[in-house]
Amino acid sequence: MKDLVLRYGRQIGLPLAVVGLVVLFASMSPFFLSVQNFRNIGLQAAALAVVSFGQSVVILGAGLDLSVGAIVAMVSIVSALAMLTFGVPAGLCVGLLAGMAAGLANGLIVTRLRVFPFIATLAMMSFLSGLALNLSGGIPVTGLPMSFTDVAFANFGGVPIPVLVSVVLLVVTALILRYLRIGRNVYAIGGNQEAARLSGINVDAVKAITYVYSGLCSAVAALILTARVASGQPTLGMSLPLESVAAVVLGGVSLFGGRGSVLGVAFGVAFVSILSNGLNLLNVSSYTQMMVIGVALTGAVALDQFFVQRGSGH
Repeated sequence: MKDLVLRYGRQIGLPLAVVGLVVLFASMSPFFLSVQNFRNIGLQAAALAVVSFGQSVVILGAGLDLSVGAIVAMVSIVSALAMLTFGVPAGLCVGLLAGMAAGLANGLIVTRLRVFPFIATLAMMSFLSGLALNLSGGIPVTGLPMSFTDVAFANFGGVPIPVLVSVVLLVVTALILRYLRIGRNVYAIGGNQEAARLSGINVDAVKAITYVYSGLCSAVAALILTARVASGQPTLGMSLPLESVAAVVLGGVSLFGGRGSVLGVAFGVAFVSILSNGLNLLNVSSYTQMMVIGVALTGAVALDQFFVQRGSGH
């Protein structure tokens, strides 16, 4: 039994933890198991899930993207301004392109200027946060078309549209990592960058692409959140860097790269979202929730190292 736990602990631990959270909060709040509450969890988790899928690709390639929240804020403002001037389709396209451009900038700084990912994306976070505040004058951009904002609360087959978007990106990311050459290259670079380089992989190009993908995912999340709040917000998504890294690491992706799956990240998102929702129902303050997530992140990294040292996680 002990050998089974050591071998498969990382794979089964998080799903069991998610089930445990559901049982715990169901016993503590009569509202937790309601259909409406699970719909709320899905809506709250959608943007975090999308950002986390992009973040996971970067981390699998031995990188890190701390600018995801700032990209969300910048895209929220840029897309809102474009919608007011040119209409919804143009706003969507501008937002997605802006997110990818920010990701490309991150990738070039990391690969061409040889700046550590932590510093590069931290600097980008500062730059984009300032850009969002400058473009908006520090105030929300309101008056967005209802044809855009209504999508955040629309359903397809009884499932909220934002949830469907996150599921689509989950499938797309999983297929890229599992079946496309670039996905295999990401794992190879995260596992051993020098060996990947010697085997003929263009390490810099692959790393840059991971940041572009993260920027794209952040842009999609920005559009989801902008539609939900019906305005462009210059401070939107500021908690996403911590929450996305927490979800990725909780989901079993190694911070050192090369190991983990996007399905595990989905469970990580579920854990963070259910934890936050349950604490909200129990009237726990948002400040305390940040403390709890911090403790959970520390525990996840410690457990990850425990299982890795004992041969788990293959």
